[in-house]
Formats: sequence, structure tokens, C-alpha cells
Amino acid sequence: MDRESNLKVFFHRLAPDSPSDDTLTEFYKDGYILCHYDDIASFSDDNYDDGETDIEEMANAAESGAICLIQLNASNDNYDRGRILGVVPPETEPFIIGVEEDGTRSKRYTDPVKAKKQLENDEEISYIYKGIQLEESIRQLDAGEYLLSAYEPPYTTFTHWGAVEEQVRSLLNDEQFPINEPTSYSPDQTERLCEEYLREEYEYYPLIQPGGSGGVNQNFDLIGGIGEDRVFGEVKNTKTISESALDDLKSEAGDQTRAFYFSRNSVKQSPDGVEVILLADVLDTLQSIERTHKMMKRMTA
Repeated sequence: MDRESNLKVFFHRLAPDSPSDDTLTEFYKDGYILCHYDDIASFSDDNYDDGETDIEEMANAAESGAICLIQLNASNDNYDRGRILGVVPPETEPFIIGVEEDGTRSKRYTDPVKAKKQLENDEEISYIYKGIQLEESIRQLDAGEYLLSAYEPPYTTFTHWGAVEEQVRSLLNDEQFPINEPTSYSPDQTERLCEEYLREEYEYYPLIQPGGSGGVNQNFDLIGGIGEDRVFGEVKNTKTISESALDDLKSEAGDQTRAFYFSRNSVKQSPDGVEVILLADVLDTLQSIERTHKMMKRMTA
């Protein structure tokens, strides 16, 4: 457990670039983390036309060790749409493996030179994968207990997954996070909780338009109103204070605009017009209300 607490968390989408979904499912059940792209026996991004960074990132993760969650992206019904989670120990050697059309696997090669010689010229080999494998603390997560699918990175094969790192660690250890700790929540979850807090604290707080990276106004996470005043909010569930977010809020604060900065940590000197609210206070308020208490329990399950 102590060693695992120092490992980064990664997300892997085992995508359907294989002879069949059945073949892919067998790799999934065995805890394989595989990148394909071109049928080339190399771990270097430079050898791929599009400079695929996933492969090199995967090789680096094998060297340092990693916690990885695997999603099987296939259309068959041989699994329950859950996930597999486990640990790749430090100093793991990445490998190259060939697969024939019928799903037959070649031996695994850790030396790219040998793999190139044996696989690239073998007419029976249809696909050449680069990969690593979960070896420790492996958990099968069924669809009912896995609640992080909405936070999975889209359109990627292998990537660092910092947004829900603490939640994934709790899944690995079959633990439930305490509902009164800010680190128990992902960024999106924290924003929803801060919205609920404003609704509880103020009689009339409607969400006027979505903020954030996918919203209308991307400078702010929360955009709403209290009485006749407009509301802009920034939610920062991080170890550090965002000076740029405080500056953005200060620029909007005025006679009919209220600016809220939700923070895990206190702000020594907040800009004029910016109201700082600690996330601990948000959670204390919401856990005392039956409706939002249930919401928090589900978020941290």
C-alpha cells in the first residue's frame, strides 16, 4: 500500500483494433495494456507517422510503475461493461507481441530489434502490439460499483489520469472515501457540490449557463444569479491557490456581480469583491442535508 501511494494513476482504453472483439476480450481478461497504431516493433514515438505519444508514455509508466484502469472498448457481450484495475510494478519491461487473424499470440519480446526481425516479416502476424500487463492488486470492477465512467478521458489509448487519482486509489483498495474530505471528489463533482451549496445558502440561485471548458464562458466554472445580482464562481480543488482565477473573478466583481472562489485552502489576501469559500465548509453544510448527503455518499462510493 505504501508503495502504491507513490504511483501515478493511468487510464487505458483497450480499443477494437484487433482481429476480433473476442480476441480483444481475452487480452482484457488477462490485464493487458496494449497500444497498436502501426504494425511496427518499436516503443519510440519517432518511428510512428503521427508521433504517437501514448506508446512512449506507456513505456515510461512501466519503468516507474503505475496504477492503471482498463476499459474494454468492444461491442460483444462477453463482459459486464465493468473495468479492470491493477498495478504495473516499477521496473516492468514493456513488450511487443504479434497476433494472428485467429487470435493466436506470438511470444512476447522485450527487445525491439528481435521483435522487428521476428514479427515484421512474418506473414502470419496481422497485428503488432506494444504493451505492458497488470501484475499486482488486480480487481475486477463490475458496472454497478464503477461510477467514474463520466470522467474517463475521451479519444485516448493511454494517458495519466490525475483528475480522479484519489478515487481510483480507493477503488484499488476497496475503500470508500470520507464524504467530508475535498480530495474525495473529482473536479466535476466538486463543481456540482458548490452549485448545490449556493442553492442551499441563497434562496434563489439558478444556473444561468454552463461554464468551464465545455461551457459558454470558459473563464468560470459557475455562472448564475442571486436576486438581481449576477454570479461568477471558480472552483479549485487543488493544493495551490490559482492567482489567475482570482484575477478573473476580481475583474468581474462589481455592484451587481458577486464573485465566489471555492478553495481547498484559505487565501491569505483575497482581491476586493471576491468571496472565498472553503470547500470544507461546503461539505460540512451539504452533509447535514439529507438530499445532498445521499448525493455525496454516492459520489464517494
